[in-house]
Amino acid sequence: MSVKKTLIAGPWVGEFGWELFAWHAYTRSLSKKYDETIIISRDNSKALYADFADKFISYNPTGGNSDSFFMHGVDIRECFKEVLIKNKISLDKNTTLFLPRRIGVPPHTHYDSDVTFGNHLIKPEYIRFGEQDQNGYELIFHIRNRDLRKEDNWSLENWVGLKELLENKKIACIGTKKESGWIEGTDDLRDIDLKTLLSILRNSSCVFGPSSGPMHLASLCGTPHIVWTNGPHDRIRYEKNWNPHDTSVLFLNEYGWNPSPQYVYNRYVKWSEINA
Repeated sequence: MSVKKTLIAGPWVGEFGWELFAWHAYTRSLSKKYDETIIISRDNSKALYADFADKFISYNPTGGNSDSFFMHGVDIRECFKEVLIKNKISLDKNTTLFLPRRIGVPPHTHYDSDVTFGNHLIKPEYIRFGEQDQNGYELIFHIRNRDLRKEDNWSLENWVGLKELLENKKIACIGTKKESGWIEGTDDLRDIDLKTLLSILRNSSCVFGPSSGPMHLASLCGTPHIVWTNGPHDRIRYEKNWNPHDTSVLFLNEYGWNPSPQYVYNRYVKWSEINA
């Protein structure tokens, strides 16, 4: 009689963008070596693991801001113990733990970079998220409004200016109400469940925003996106290293985190003409 081998992966407490490209695809690959896979992550990340996880445990850590792989002031091992006790999970020799760990040297780490775990050499496996249907938008805005690195945020005034330049386009705003903004005249899709958002992104024409997790999510949905940042090193991340589906992206860094609405609009128009 064969013994069931179980993998428990998590808890993920870092930034969402890093969960996309430095965690979830590795757990998808590793899961194929086990009979059962249990994922531990935040509530709204469940859809990322739906195609392979046998069980998903929601865990919303409390602490400082999430940054890269981790959350300030949070001990991942203590978090893991807390989850085990709360969910009455017992460990034995047939259970393998896969705790979050730093993979490679961002932003230079490529999307197919492998990692060694025990006797396994793991190459991440990505899928294109979202169902194809007609439920999309011409344009999506991610109005980042986070306390972490506030200088990354683009002002509401700029977003209003961009919307006015885009005239009568059908636009929606995404993200969370806690860390993302909304402007009048657009549909407010903040805090919708991730499964629904994935399909909306896949069927939308373009996403705008400063560098953030939702912009990386657009890449995994195959949705063209326009992104800006003050880090020229991020170009390789958006255009190549974190772009497994070769999604079309216009990367702007000439004016850092604060390009003018007119500049973003002009670049968008020229880019759209080239890719029409």
